[in-house]
Parts: sequence; C-alpha cells; structure tokens
Amino acid sequence: MSDVQYTPLQLREMEVADYQKNIDAYTSILTTLPTDIPARLESYRNRTDKHEAIKEIESFDDVELLSDYWYGQEVKGLIRTEMLEQRKAKAILVYLQEQENG
Repeated sequence: MSDVQYTPLQLREMEVADYQKNIDAYTSILTTLPTDIPARLESYRNRTDKHEAIKEIESFDDVELLSDYWYGQEVKGLIRTEMLEQRKAKAILVYLQEQENG
C-alpha cells in the first residue's frame, strides 16, 4: 500500500488524464471496427435483442461483422460519455486551480 498523499488538485488532474486515456483507447479500438454494415444486414442495424438477431443470420462472417458494428456503436457512446465526464472534471479542475492561485 502506498503512503503517497495527493492534493485535491493533483487528484483532479489525474482524473482528467484518466478520462483522456480512456478516450484515446476507445478511439483506437474504433478504428478497427466497421463504421457501417452491408445492405443485406441493414434490418439488423438497430435491433435491441442482439442474441435473437444473430440467431437469424446464417453466415458466421455476417454475425461477426454485425457484432463488430454493434460494438463500434457502443464504443462511440463510451467515447461521448468519457468526454462528458472529462469536461465536468476539467471544470472542477479550473475551479481548484483558481482557488490555489488565489
């Protein structure tokens, strides 16, 4: 266990940096995933019950493609969430910096 003590300002800086690491990781993951699906799979684009949807698809390649597409959509949502949380953390960081600088 570490005996290192951080100030609230340092903790907030680390929080902002952690959000950025997540944003960068998700952005990198997104580059490996399809951004669209072929017309033959269009009817599955917004299916909510994904397990039922993939049962209907014969081709394992299509199942993989569709699941990668769905995962990409989830990753896009995660990026937006991380960006929103980072924005809030940055606002608090600015406040703490102002308090520290008088």
